[in-house]
Amino acid sequence: MTDELTQKAASATKWSLVTEVVVKLISPLTQIALAHILAPEAFGVVATVTMVTSFADMLSDAGFQKYLIQHEFRDKSHLFRSANVAFVTNLFVSLALWSLVALFNEPLAALVGNDGLGIVLIVACASLPLTALSSIQLALFHRAFSFKELFVVRVAVALVPLFVTVPLALLGFDFWSLVIGTIIGNLVNSLVLTLKSDWKPSFFYSFAELKEMLSFSSWTLLEQFSIWLTSWMGTFIVGSLLTPYYLGLYKTSISMVNTGMGIITSATTPVLFAELSRRQSDDESFQLAFFHMQEKVALFVVPLGFGIFLYRDFVTTFVLGPQWSEGSLMFGLWALSSAVVIPVGYYASEVFRAKGRPKLSFASQVSYLLVMVPVTYYAASLDFNEFALYSSLLRLVAIGIDVFILKVFIKFPVGKMIARLLPIFACSVVMFTSGWVLDSICLPTIAGIIMCVIVYALCCEIFPSTRKQLNSLYSRFL
Repeated sequence: MTDELTQKAASATKWSLVTEVVVKLISPLTQIALAHILAPEAFGVVATVTMVTSFADMLSDAGFQKYLIQHEFRDKSHLFRSANVAFVTNLFVSLALWSLVALFNEPLAALVGNDGLGIVLIVACASLPLTALSSIQLALFHRAFSFKELFVVRVAVALVPLFVTVPLALLGFDFWSLVIGTIIGNLVNSLVLTLKSDWKPSFFYSFAELKEMLSFSSWTLLEQFSIWLTSWMGTFIVGSLLTPYYLGLYKTSISMVNTGMGIITSATTPVLFAELSRRQSDDESFQLAFFHMQEKVALFVVPLGFGIFLYRDFVTTFVLGPQWSEGSLMFGLWALSSAVVIPVGYYASEVFRAKGRPKLSFASQVSYLLVMVPVTYYAASLDFNEFALYSSLLRLVAIGIDVFILKVFIKFPVGKMIARLLPIFACSVVMFTSGWVLDSICLPTIAGIIMCVIVYALCCEIFPSTRKQLNSLYSRFL
């Protein structure tokens, strides 16, 4: 694959990865500082507030962001007209939702387990009009593979919590520091994106354009709603049945794992979707682009998941502090399950969307929910560690559903996909076994981690496919 699109994707991936590395070097520092300043209960309160605001965000976006990336427009003028229609629609919906939250703030707060904190929901929803603008701008940058331009934006937003949230937390603002920091971060994001973008909001609006967009976006919206449900149902159940302390352990463990692995996934997933969307009519080129990105991501994500699970107690204490030690198994199991979920499940969803078939992703999410909800309710009545085990095993059910849909409805070569990933998993298992042996003979943790990295790298040199991927990355980034 040496065509112009591949070169654009490669450049975009490089800049996206550089951006994520810088951002993720900043963000964990903020998270670690806040985890040492604030109690788990504060994160539990914000988790339930975020559940409501993310739902409102999803509704206000109406699936237009995916449409602007995936759709083939006649020309730039057509693209900008659709962008403006999407923005005006998003803005109207977001203001309407903010009004509804303000009107029913206390019942909503009680529903998510935060009685008496309705005012927090009202303030947090100030982000809705801001994301109505930034989501459109972000889609246009992703469509054009303009990830180099996004570097400044992402870094600026990442610095906001460091200079706003942490000082507020030190001053005793508790969960308000997290809420205010998020709003200011969204404000900075919207302003900088708009200043750097070629497209600027205008007074143009067309119901004909809206109708054309909704024909695609209606199913995308349903898909996004189903993804929101699967992402937040665990939070809702834990918030309803357990204390804010355990909700904080649950949500923060997941968040920190996702933040760490997000260095890779956040850098590659937008590029993959944009590239696959441009190749949707050429199956051979589509599959090669998919495998190319999937293997590179798995090369890092899979051993990282195995390693975090092996050294979960050390990582949890180091990253979050000793007061979070009860969440170490949740932390480790979520990382281990992510080693499979990210390269297979996450990227399967990108295939559905890039092919313009969000119905399949919606069907996958609904099927998973039918299993997830009763099992999660049952698990929440057990010990927290047992709940962590059930939560992580449930994610493998989602993988099975995605693989089935890929094979049956997309006619995707699932067998070839699994065969290409097997060497990476084999190297990760060898690394895990070596680390477990070293840990059992009481080798210092840091020394054990270094040895695991060496063992994994040496093992990857044995297999031609992993050796080729490593050499390709060395030549590109070093």
